[in-house]
Amino acid sequence: MASNQLNKALIKIVGLGWAAFAIAAIAIRVVFAAPDVVLLVDRSYCEPTAWAVVADTYQELYQQDQRGHINLEAVILFSDLGEETTEPLAPEAFRSLNTYGQSSPERQTDLMAQYPDARLLQCP
Repeated sequence: MASNQLNKALIKIVGLGWAAFAIAAIAIRVVFAAPDVVLLVDRSYCEPTAWAVVADTYQELYQQDQRGHINLEAVILFSDLGEETTEPLAPEAFRSLNTYGQSSPERQTDLMAQYPDARLLQCP
């Protein structure tokens, strides 16, 4: 009879320990979660050397995403000819994107209003 009570007590202690561990893990994940980042990329025509600067900045952000420091939620490419929402591209794929069209301040303003915390990448 005493053995049965010890088994129940042990199961209760282990169960409570696992529950506390799960609650702590969820709390840590919520408190220390990586911030979500939306990238707005002005894809209007840009000289290849200037686009390389934009691509280097993108590569740094992509690496931060890979390390878990940030969460690249979406990449929005835009110019006066339109916009395209994509998943984060590999830096090599981003670097090889063609630039086209002209800058569109109106579209940029609209996107910045739609995504107020977005990070803007554009040619210098």
